[in-house]
Amino acid sequence: MVKKHKSKYPRKIFLIAGEPSGDNLGGNLMEGLLRIYPKVEFIGVGGPSMIERGLVSIFPYDELSVIGITEVLSNLPRLINRKNQLVDNILNDSFDAVVTIDSPDFNLRVAKGIKQGGYRNPVIHYVSPTVWAWRQGRVKKIKESVDHVLTLFPFENEILEKSVIGSTFVGHPIANIKPPDKQEIARVSSHLGLKPDKPTLVILPGSRKSEITKMGPVFAKGAGLFQTAFPGYQLVVVPTPQFTDLLKDTNKFGWPEGIRYFESADWDCKQRERMKLSLFSLSNLALASSGTVSLELAATSTPMVIGYDLSWLSRQIIGSMLSVDTVTLVNLITSTRAVPELLGKKMTPENLFFDLKKIASDPSEQNAQVAVLKQAMNMLGRNTPNLKEMPAQAVVGMIGERHIDY
Repeated sequence: MVKKHKSKYPRKIFLIAGEPSGDNLGGNLMEGLLRIYPKVEFIGVGGPSMIERGLVSIFPYDELSVIGITEVLSNLPRLINRKNQLVDNILNDSFDAVVTIDSPDFNLRVAKGIKQGGYRNPVIHYVSPTVWAWRQGRVKKIKESVDHVLTLFPFENEILEKSVIGSTFVGHPIANIKPPDKQEIARVSSHLGLKPDKPTLVILPGSRKSEITKMGPVFAKGAGLFQTAFPGYQLVVVPTPQFTDLLKDTNKFGWPEGIRYFESADWDCKQRERMKLSLFSLSNLALASSGTVSLELAATSTPMVIGYDLSWLSRQIIGSMLSVDTVTLVNLITSTRAVPELLGKKMTPENLFFDLKKIASDPSEQNAQVAVLKQAMNMLGRNTPNLKEMPAQAVVGMIGERHIDY
């Protein structure tokens, strides 16, 4: 039985995010909701960005940050316990809406659990599961689990509409990013001891521990080959704060001599994001794992090479399910293959170096990719009025349509 609303605030919303990209989306969503509902209580699971905006996180959000078939299986008992815990938390309280953010394998199970338990207010999933790329069976799970999907990419709505799933394109917050100014760029350059007259390669080997341990050594060797061929480049590794010490372990990764680390322990989330974007803006080239970071690099028009890999078993299973020939978001959004991408067994130090060298030594390659990066940002809503408010407005609209007082 759902209890009566006990919050001291007029609105009470449950949110779940399980990784840094979802945490950033959740933080932006909460900012918008706070402008509409100045008095609102946020409970759920999230990271530093959401906690800074008032979320009471029930447990650390990185407990949910697991990807890959074998990686999930090894953590399955813990994930099931956390899923059941969240379902109980939601059903034993009173919330105006539940918003699950990305991490569909976990979040759709929570959503289905509360639906089966009798939760009747809106269940909204923010970030469409990649049904256009693989696992078409997810469509059924979406239909039976959530009331509405907020999409980041315009092509997703047509796919969801065919399956009679309500959705709203809310743009991507990255398209709304204010470009770093000269002072911000100078600040991060000084912080890292970079020389303005020398080019910079920024290296981003993932945000999850499993990604870092899998790809970090390969990225490090590829960076070493690049440094030998282009000794004038300055190299900077960007770890997420909780994995800085891990990535600095030279015995595990073997980073090239003289490499710098983007450390940000003294900054809050907003400062770190601005400093990171400033680093991207001054960088001439990036080597990055697949994911949202490719859009952050696109927002600063930084040419890039993408690499990604999973365990052998995960690679075989997921590879057999893929229905697209690229997973890089910029390529998908623009229907191009402008960003070089090395996946699975193709992600070797030599192949990474080959693609980095091709871009670094050819201005025409750089210019062609930058043009596509700008196109991607325009397609995601750059220069769209009130883009930042669209996710919150969509959630508020659903609460207005579907809200039930218990």
